[in-house]
Order: sequence, then C-alpha cells, then structure tokens
Amino acid sequence: MVFSYNEFKEYINETYNEFKEEKMSNKEAIARTFNEYDMVANESETDKAMVFVTITEILTTHLKAMNTFKTYIENILTELDFNKIKQENNLLKEQYNDLFSRRERVINELKKMPIDYYRTACWYYDEIVEEVQRFINDFKLENENADSIVSTVLQRFDRDCENTKSEKFIVYTTLAENLYNQELIGVDGIEDVKHVLQSFSIEDVSDEQLTEEEQEKLADRIKSVLSNLK
Repeated sequence: MVFSYNEFKEYINETYNEFKEEKMSNKEAIARTFNEYDMVANESETDKAMVFVTITEILTTHLKAMNTFKTYIENILTELDFNKIKQENNLLKEQYNDLFSRRERVINELKKMPIDYYRTACWYYDEIVEEVQRFINDFKLENENADSIVSTVLQRFDRDCENTKSEKFIVYTTLAENLYNQELIGVDGIEDVKHVLQSFSIEDVSDEQLTEEEQEKLADRIKSVLSNLK
C-alpha cells in the first residue's frame, strides 16, 4: 500500500471519521484508526513518521490521552530518524520540512494533554454530554413525534449504555434534563428514565473513566433532575 504525502493525512483522517460515523467515541475511533495503519507504519521511516504524526494530530484534538498510548506515541515521535527519512528520498524538500515541523508541533501539544488511566474504550464526560445533546437537538428538528424521543435516544446510545455505567447514567441524565426543559415530562418512557436515575449510586461509577469532580457533578445533576421531575 503506497500513499503520497497528502494522501496519508487524507486517508487517515477519512478512516477516523468513518469510525466516528459508526457512533464510536473519540477514544475508540483513534484506537481503531491506529490499528488500521500500524502495519503501514512499518514500511519505512517516512511512512512511520507520516502515520504517527497524523494520528497524533487527531489525538491532540481529544480531551485526554490514554497514559500508555500517549507514552508510546511520544517515544516514537521523539525517536523518529529524520536523517533516515531524508536518505529514503520519498519526500520533496518542502514536504520533508513540513513533516518535521508537524512532528515538533504535535510533540509539544501531546505533552500538554491530560492523562486518562482507564483502559476501556469509552466516552469522556463532556464528550458524551455533547453527543447526546447534539442528537436530541437533531431529533427535535427532524421529528414531531415527541413520544418517541426516549426510545429513539436510548436506541441510539444503547451500545454506550452497555459500555460503562458512567456513560449510561450520563445518557439518561442528559435525556431527563432535556425532557424537563422542553416540558415533555409526560412522554412515553419517562418513568423508566426516572427509575434508572433513582438507582444511581456514586459508587457505581467510582472505578470507571470519570474523575472525582465529574462523579460529583453527575450526582448533583441526577439529584436535581429527579427533584424537578417529581
């Protein structure tokens, strides 16, 4: 598989976006993308540089980076042999210079990223809140049947609700807040939403991807929305 300089960035980003379109979290999508191009990176030092630089450019748009993945990528980027890349002579001078500059930039950005120690592929707190909110906004624009909102949202996020308890409670909380704010407290399925939220205990999410601050924030949101839905 031979890619040009520009094709590397285009195809890797395209692969990542395809995984995102399959409703994956950023963390899962970047891991799957990396697996797709891991073998390509072994073709040459030039290929390795282009793969890892592009993967890192995507990773640094995320909220956090897995500690092991971050360390691994940072080591690879630091150890890239640009003398060898020059000797391979696969790049034009301006492409070589651009790749070197991109490498320097992403190393600096990667070092600044917060670390994630939770090994399971999952959504982070703010990411899934935004994803659920975006989906509900699109639902309201496209669907006038309000009674289907609960089943539609839960069907969209069924895989995530099975992934971690944190994701499940964030999905249900964000849905419940929207039902209350839109005065849809009589729609089908709302009692099931309330029942799930009433079962919440902070211990349920204490060993997952949420920080202690995020756990407390989620607990406060659940307490507030249940009070509003009484």
